[in-house]
Amino acid sequence: MRRINRNPEGIQMINRRHAIKAAAAIGVPPILSRAQSPAAPMNQLKAITLLTQDLAKMDGQDMEVRVAQLEYAPGGSSEPHRHPGHTFVYVLEGSLVAQLDDGPVKTYMPGQMFYEQPMHLHAVSKNASATEPVKFLVFRIAEKGKPGTVPK
Repeated sequence: MRRINRNPEGIQMINRRHAIKAAAAIGVPPILSRAQSPAAPMNQLKAITLLTQDLAKMDGQDMEVRVAQLEYAPGGSSEPHRHPGHTFVYVLEGSLVAQLDDGPVKTYMPGQMFYEQPMHLHAVSKNASATEPVKFLVFRIAEKGKPGTVPK
């Protein structure tokens, strides 16, 4: 199991390059902010890796679970994408707007969660607020070594 060092608040602030790497590692695409101009700083993602753990083989495949706490900045969103693994999202604070495949657009509040089947389209993923962040946990179970996210 790998752990990261955290500051006293338990949050690791990372720049855009590191945000992209962290997001790809756990299966979440980089966050984009529609409210920002291209010249604005890109510290739009706070990520804490809570757990990376190998699992027993499933159907002959080496599997792993990755758990992370993510935060979309106010107005933050991601491009449509897919996850090769099973993905569970649990909202901690704020409101998260999501649409899976061509289903309804739903807003998830603290204490609510949803599941994404492997390779189904995550068409919408955004912070419902332009003024407050949204924090959520992502649990991903997937084949070890596979990318966490693939573009639409």
